[in-house]
Amino acid sequence: MVHAELRSLPSYPVPLQGREAMAGKLINALLAEPDQGSASRGGLPGTVAQKTAQGWRLTGRKAYVTGIPVLSWLLVRARTESPEPEICFFLLPQQASGITVLSTWDHVGMRASASHEVTLTEVFVPNDHLIFREKAGQVSHFGKVLAMWNQGLLGALYDGIVRTAVGWTENFLKERKPSNLGASLATLPAMQNVIGEIHIALDLNQIILRSFAEAVAFKDQDRIQKEAALVKIQTVDGAAGLTQSLLAIAGNAGLSARNDLERCHRDALCGRIHAPHAELLRTKAGRQALGV
Repeated sequence: MVHAELRSLPSYPVPLQGREAMAGKLINALLAEPDQGSASRGGLPGTVAQKTAQGWRLTGRKAYVTGIPVLSWLLVRARTESPEPEICFFLLPQQASGITVLSTWDHVGMRASASHEVTLTEVFVPNDHLIFREKAGQVSHFGKVLAMWNQGLLGALYDGIVRTAVGWTENFLKERKPSNLGASLATLPAMQNVIGEIHIALDLNQIILRSFAEAVAFKDQDRIQKEAALVKIQTVDGAAGLTQSLLAIAGNAGLSARNDLERCHRDALCGRIHAPHAELLRTKAGRQALGV
């Protein structure tokens, strides 16, 4: 999705031109910071870009750098060191001198994402690696394509997490036959009610995801913005509640580390912390509705 954002620029970044620079190379955007939190909340980044005669020097600390062990390129958000700072995006190789990976990722879920922190200590960046700049404090014109891809992919990811969880639970309910019942748990109306409710939610997920994909394909910006919020709140944020319902009917077996449901629930818990947060989306929708 970062590649898609970069390809939307008027000119493709010089560092990525040519097959050798592109083939099989992974890029991620370094936006969040330990002190600032999510860039979606606004504010100037703490990472500073200092101009030099040869280019730039970047110093700062970034958080939640997903996939850092396998990334080839880093898209770093920073601010210039000037009375009227600008927000800049720099593209630099992951192996650049001055970059240090801190193994801080210890979250309850999504453990395989390796979203560690990264420090940058006077990392040199050539002038042609500055790919975008704009004045601080104004509506950003960078990242719209990235955000669009991000919402769609996250929606598909968390929908898949719930589908894995419900698949395991359905098999468990069919196979578990308590001696006092004389039949499988799947025959109980209470179990059928929960499974049915979750399948209805998954059907709704599919409708929203398909509609969002159509909006992206037709480049309908109004639909994209509105339905991106639906994807986030319904599909991404809603995943944790659905897996919680499955745990309630699976009992102790669902909490066993050897079963898919336990892992899926931990992963689903991470959905609600992805930007933009539901609070921001609800507030924006409320302001629009009230004409504020």
